[in-house]
Amino acid sequence: MTNLDKLTELEKYRDLNLATLDYLSETMTIATDNFNSSQHYQKLKIEVNESFTKGRLSKLKQWFRDLTEMPRETEDLKFSDFIRERTGHNVNLNERFEKRISKILDQGKIKTVNDYRDVMTKVDYLTQKESTDQTLIDQMNSLLIDFENKKK
Repeated sequence: MTNLDKLTELEKYRDLNLATLDYLSETMTIATDNFNSSQHYQKLKIEVNESFTKGRLSKLKQWFRDLTEMPRETEDLKFSDFIRERTGHNVNLNERFEKRISKILDQGKIKTVNDYRDVMTKVDYLTQKESTDQTLIDQMNSLLIDFENKKK
């Protein structure tokens, strides 16, 4: 990796980590007598900038994997939009989720309760976005209705 390539990667992961910390601070606040998440996130931002200054790319990449574990595991579809808006970088943490949705759409039916939940999550997400594909929403709503009717 050339010095320019490394600098570009360092900047990318610095920006991704800082934006992720902003997202977490806006969506996951915890305050107890012994812990305040906002203060914790601010300290982590300082550490991110220090790692950037010291050229610690591996550490920044690992932190991004660690910090994005919650949005990945909870299939937080808004996270990728937030990161794209803040940094200009496209990050897809929900690849497995999107593959499941594609499979359901390709099959043309919802087979399980888990599939139903996934489609419902996707519809909820799409209806909250300003620029949505109404045809896709209608298609998924039709699948949801068919599944609900079969369950009755």
